[in-house]
Amino acid sequence: MTAAASLTATLRDRLLEDAWGVSHRILKNAVDVSDLLGSADIERWLDASLLKWPYFTLLKHGEVPPVTSYTSVRDVIGQKRDGFPDPVAVRRHMERGATLKLNQLQDWHRQTRDIARGLEEFLPVAANSYVFWTPDESRGMLPHRDAAHVVAIQLEGRKEWHLYAEPDQVGAGAGLDVDASRPTHVFTMEPGDVLYLPHGWPHDAVAVDGPSLHLTFTLTDPTPENLVEAFLQRFLEDEPELVHHFHQRPLDERTSAVRTALYEQAKTLDGARWSRTAVDTMRGAIG
Repeated sequence: MTAAASLTATLRDRLLEDAWGVSHRILKNAVDVSDLLGSADIERWLDASLLKWPYFTLLKHGEVPPVTSYTSVRDVIGQKRDGFPDPVAVRRHMERGATLKLNQLQDWHRQTRDIARGLEEFLPVAANSYVFWTPDESRGMLPHRDAAHVVAIQLEGRKEWHLYAEPDQVGAGAGLDVDASRPTHVFTMEPGDVLYLPHGWPHDAVAVDGPSLHLTFTLTDPTPENLVEAFLQRFLEDEPELVHHFHQRPLDERTSAVRTALYEQAKTLDGARWSRTAVDTMRGAIG
């Protein structure tokens, strides 16, 4: 079994089924991370690869330095192209406490894509992925909520997590309006540990006892807006006569026809088909 398949099976069988949407869960030493990506891989990508902004960014306590302060221009077959990493500048920022964040890893890292697709096989979500490489005693992001479920896998080093899961702090939307003075949970993640956070649980994390590297998946399920958009998509597909010949009707008759068709669609549209359309559209938007 591949590392990606093993990790997906662990998440399915031991983590998500009974905790999903209910409570956080920590699995200690749950996965073998030796076959997953590591800091040595990132070092190579910084020094010689086609890695390009915004697939990588820098963060320090929620602040983003100017992109030009850590990127460079390359001559590519006679054309100047910017946004490539300046490895010296990136490492200088990290020495000063900045976190290197790799974005939408499933677009360009096969193993991470396999894990993301494995999660999507058994969960009605759109999976996105990020890596955080954080220097000692530093954090990249301020206490915040994600508008998604979160799965974090500690790859290297140790990271202290703080959760702020009082009912009045948990919310549906992403945000920074978190009262960080009263954490509800504090714990440290070590290599091989896996953390699950339900949708909207506020959190932050600080590297301890040296640099920390972890891989995060955000798992976004359909919002009411996504479902309405999917409903409209199905409506447009299922009502070709109305969509393509509306101009032949007076406005009042057109309005009445649309109202009637929408009502019938709402009564008869299969729920599984509706939600499937929403999830597929969300996944397509991520890529």
